[in-house]
Amino acid sequence: MNRFSFALVVALAAGALAAVPDDATGCAAVVHLHNGQRVDTADESALIVWDEKTKTEHFVRRASFRSTGYDFGFLVPTPNRPHLDVASDDLFGDLATITAPKVERREVVTEVEREFSLGCAAEKKSFMYVGSAVKPPSDGVQVLEQKRIGNYDVTVLAFHHSDGDTPEGGARLLGEWLAKHGYERSPAIDKWLAKYVRDQWCITAFKIAAPDKPNETKPPAGRHDLQAKPVRMSFRAEKPFYPYREPEPEPGVQPSGESRFLRVFFAAQGRYAGQLGDGSKAWPGQTVWAGPGEEASWAGVFQKAKLSDAPKDGKPVASPKAADGWWLTEFEDRSSPRPGIDEVYFEPSADQSPVARAPIIVETARTVEVTPWRHVAVYFGVPAVLVGFLVWRRFQRG
Repeated sequence: MNRFSFALVVALAAGALAAVPDDATGCAAVVHLHNGQRVDTADESALIVWDEKTKTEHFVRRASFRSTGYDFGFLVPTPNRPHLDVASDDLFGDLATITAPKVERREVVTEVEREFSLGCAAEKKSFMYVGSAVKPPSDGVQVLEQKRIGNYDVTVLAFHHSDGDTPEGGARLLGEWLAKHGYERSPAIDKWLAKYVRDQWCITAFKIAAPDKPNETKPPAGRHDLQAKPVRMSFRAEKPFYPYREPEPEPGVQPSGESRFLRVFFAAQGRYAGQLGDGSKAWPGQTVWAGPGEEASWAGVFQKAKLSDAPKDGKPVASPKAADGWWLTEFEDRSSPRPGIDEVYFEPSADQSPVARAPIIVETARTVEVTPWRHVAVYFGVPAVLVGFLVWRRFQRG
């Protein structure tokens, strides 16, 4: 089989496509490229819907990439075979609307002294501003599914254990399978894979679909942006997690100079908190919003995420239908570098109070004229003196 000419991005998080290691930008994943091509993640967002009753995680991820080529890929680990589908492009816009800061409208009145002129009316001014089928095992690597989803060609892989197999040996066979099918391979990727072979996890390989006639399509000149469609993965898990772990940096790889921003929306029964691995090292993700959503909003989120049943012992698992008791928690990770040494696991937060962004204050300024006391003295004092003087003169003549 001919090797595709494309770059492989081994991503942490359920497919978090990464950039070259960069201490300045927080990009800690390894990129392997053909012919000098490179690819970086410009922005990434994820939605995790956790059904505690059925131990089912629905994971939806969207990313925008900046690349010098037109084809590349990434790997996503899950505890078992995921159910895959493409989600709606509008999903993350709806989530951002739910957690957007509230708009508070205030009127600011400024008083100015009226000019000393009889019959002068004040001019009011105002303005506003805003502050497929399963294939038999081959060399220990089992292809569970292959399909096209959105912009991706997807292959779900598992390692078929036999007597005498080691995690390192299984990772080597997985790496050989990936290399045979066009993915770049390195010692860092083999080491990254070994943990998932040991834990008997599945690896889903995503490949940005290449042009129909790649030999007639030249890679774009310079870097270009690509917005891939969001993909939903549903699978069983003992506890919800974001696949955050990344391969170790390759020696001698130069930093990309590109920054990366991760936003995670977490939907569950109550507010949740995230921790890196066993919690011995802090996850830099910050809670920026948490609260119960309106039922109408949840209905739209579940629908656009295309939540569907994940297999459980051959039987379907019911997806969440009602919004009663559901909370949405939003996390932002701007770390540099990103500590991708383990997955990010979520559990109920000890603090169940809501969190909101600072409101956006929209002020309407209105200027009004007021009459100062000295003007009152003039307006009333002078006439009073004149009247008094006239009265006095009259008595003097009388």
